[in-house]
Amino acid sequence: MRRVHHQAGIALIVVIAVLALGGTLLALRSFNAASQRADRYRITQDTLIKAKQGLIGRAVSDDNRPGSLPCPDLDDDGVAELFAGNACPAYVGRLPWKTLDLPDLRDSSGERLWYALSSTLRDHSTAQPINSDTLGALTIAGTQPANNVVAIVLSASTVLKRTGAASAQDRSCVVGVNCDATGKCTTSPASNTPKCNPVNYLDVVSGTDNADADTAFVSAAQSEEFNDRLLPIVSDDIVPLVEKRVGREFAQNLRSHFDAWQSAPNVNPAGRKGFYPWAAPFNDPMSAQPGVSGTLTGQLPLSAASVVWANAPAPTFNLGICIGAGTTQITCTGLVVCLVACVSSISARVQDIATAFVDPPNGTEVTTAGLGILGATTTWTLNSAAQALDFSHGGSVLGVGLVTVTVQVPSASSWTTSPTYWPMANNWHQVSYYALSSGYAITGTNSCVAGTDCVSIANATSPNNNKQAVVITTGRLLAGQAARPVAPPASIADFLEGGNQTPADLTFEHNIRSAAFNDQPAAVRP
Repeated sequence: MRRVHHQAGIALIVVIAVLALGGTLLALRSFNAASQRADRYRITQDTLIKAKQGLIGRAVSDDNRPGSLPCPDLDDDGVAELFAGNACPAYVGRLPWKTLDLPDLRDSSGERLWYALSSTLRDHSTAQPINSDTLGALTIAGTQPANNVVAIVLSASTVLKRTGAASAQDRSCVVGVNCDATGKCTTSPASNTPKCNPVNYLDVVSGTDNADADTAFVSAAQSEEFNDRLLPIVSDDIVPLVEKRVGREFAQNLRSHFDAWQSAPNVNPAGRKGFYPWAAPFNDPMSAQPGVSGTLTGQLPLSAASVVWANAPAPTFNLGICIGAGTTQITCTGLVVCLVACVSSISARVQDIATAFVDPPNGTEVTTAGLGILGATTTWTLNSAAQALDFSHGGSVLGVGLVTVTVQVPSASSWTTSPTYWPMANNWHQVSYYALSSGYAITGTNSCVAGTDCVSIANATSPNNNKQAVVITTGRLLAGQAARPVAPPASIADFLEGGNQTPADLTFEHNIRSAAFNDQPAAVRP
């Protein structure tokens, strides 16, 4: 009897051991499965993040339209498609990894990534401007809702049977039939090849299809009918970085203007100096305006309409008359009889020289027709007190006939008028603000006292109260600000936030970007 009980005890121990081992194996199997799922998730997530970083880097560093993104790749050759007119042939396709100079990124299933683009960010010169006010047109519903989405990178994962589909997704291609040896789809359109049809990769849930041509996308829990993984790129991932670049760009243009006048070789050294132009009153940021004398804060003065030949003093020609006062060109004409050389003398004044970005004279402003002027000399003198550029032209005339001298005012800086200069072509000046110290205006001494008449930028790296000038990119409109374009006269409160709303004190503010603040000041110098 004792043996029976002993054997039963051993059997019970064996059963318990087997059950424990089975439980351990089951736990290990579950752990391994969970670990594998975690590994797959990590691999895919890392790949999506690399793609997102590549797209953001491309947008911010683009030479012609910072903020823009390339069209999707439709035939799986890694290259963004060319435009059809000024539009992408499609806005859902594969990630153009070659165009982005990225590795051949794959998700945990070995599939290349897919990519959706908002048409508002396409990289075409005649598309809408890209600036702080440009919004993404894509939306994501479901488990990770998002609006103002400019692009989405997607992992298609493994083959499944889409909701409502009769069969599983087909990702095939046949070399020589609808693909070439590199795997590029060769049909026209490329989506006629199953491998290049987004329906065979991207999924649908709750009536929203990630593969169709609209702007609505969806995320959901993984299931037998949905396994897309989405990583959105929103406007705020890109635009703040471009805004910093814009601030630096405008600041550089201001420095270049100052330095050009400070060392202008064709300007009389007497009184020659560098200066920043006066600001334009902050009235209508949507249109280019000239600066106004004494205006230290406002819009960048991007119109040179006020830089013309003065009526007082009127242009004079001792051998004839000059016409054209109040315009950008004077023409001085005289009918002379000079059997012995006659002295020729022209004088005039370019008014409001500091009300725009105008380059110093370059030597091409004066042309002569008819009798030549012998030994002609041209002198331009900066008259800081009059905020003008005085002109004189002299020489001698010999002979009988007509002499005509035509003189243009110095030209507006080319960046302000170029249709291809990206800050202007994309209307960044409409979302920028400008302020200068009076010490660095044309009437100043090229100095200022820190904390007194210099420009200050609170919360910036010290010293932050000794700035000559500042440019602020104002960011997209925030809650409570008027929709743009605003009707003039514009309110500063509809563009600037915090301490930046009181520019008259020349104290501006750098702060953390939030729902209530998105200004970005850039010091011009130092």
